[in-house]
Amino acid sequence: MQKKSKFFLGLLGVITCFVLIGSFCLPSLAQTQTWRSLSNVVWGKDLPAFSYPFSKTPLVDYDGGVTKQVGTYNFPVSKGMAGVYMTLKPGAIRELHWHANAAEWAYVIEGRTRVTLTNPDGQVQIADVDQGGLWYFPRGWGHSIEGIGPGTAKFLLVFNDGTFSEGATFSITDWLSHTPISWVQQNFGWSQDEVEKLPKKQVYISRYNPEVKPLDKTQSRNPKVSRIVLPYTHNLLAEKPRTSQAGNTLKLASAKEFPASFNMAGALLRLEPGAMRQLHWHPNADEWQYVLNGSMDLAVFASEGKASMSRLQKGDVGYVPKGYGHALRNSSDQPLDVLIVFNDGDYQSIDLNDWIMSNPNTVLDDVFQLSPQLLDKLPKESEILIPRS
Repeated sequence: MQKKSKFFLGLLGVITCFVLIGSFCLPSLAQTQTWRSLSNVVWGKDLPAFSYPFSKTPLVDYDGGVTKQVGTYNFPVSKGMAGVYMTLKPGAIRELHWHANAAEWAYVIEGRTRVTLTNPDGQVQIADVDQGGLWYFPRGWGHSIEGIGPGTAKFLLVFNDGTFSEGATFSITDWLSHTPISWVQQNFGWSQDEVEKLPKKQVYISRYNPEVKPLDKTQSRNPKVSRIVLPYTHNLLAEKPRTSQAGNTLKLASAKEFPASFNMAGALLRLEPGAMRQLHWHPNADEWQYVLNGSMDLAVFASEGKASMSRLQKGDVGYVPKGYGHALRNSSDQPLDVLIVFNDGDYQSIDLNDWIMSNPNTVLDDVFQLSPQLLDKLPKESEILIPRS
């Protein structure tokens, strides 16, 4: 009986908090202008910020590209994932490197890239990834990224560790420049003079030789090196929508669609003006969000009567911890595109309307104490994406 009571109270709490948020925190787009000018986010007592103005984060310039990053060091709630925005001019390369503490899941926002991945068996995969495509690199595997033009490549890297920092990346030039010369001589079979021609510090991003050959003309130095069979790249933009309603779509790349990405998943969400991704939660994963186009409102329910409302603009990042109730809504008069990443390859979502319609009327009547007429209007079917009412 006690467990049943907690279930009812939990259900009622989720709905009540979101109703209160909608009524008091964000009455309408017109009334929100003052709120927007005062602060990018409104949050309840003892709650962290669930959004971060990544669009305003300064860029770090390199010879051939730029970067900026977001993680627990500037966005404390994002404990399970960190992100890096990076660009590469045609012919620029993010040098050979690996990550000791996180896998890398990436999405190409614009332009074209070429990735080279080497696994612990010495096998290689070389692939071109264009706009709307993604790649997944397991933790510790060696890789590099090239911009292959014609324009600048822009992409997001998401890592399944919120403490991840690009500064802690293991780069090949950083390693060799901090290894005794005699050891590098022995490793390569070179003379001291030859070793001393190597870079004296980390290259990171370079555009030393901007010529990029076609993919079919690109091969390993040793052509006998075997290839990785399982694809570690995927075209998310080309995926058939998991759900589609009135121009609103959700495309998914979980481990089912992209088997290599066994512990991370991603989605592309498009919402027309005023539309929303219905109230829901993810029982097995945190949710990391990046606004590709438009602006959105993010509502988060954190239990114990605590709730938050945030407004995110293009280029901003949102985060919802595992199990927290939340919803997304297009707050603009333009289509909204959001990249969503999960730190689990198995996509799981419990949607509020599914939860309600799966329960008997007697249970719902006890919880909501509604008139028979209003009780009958509770959802009997569920749409993940709900158009403007």
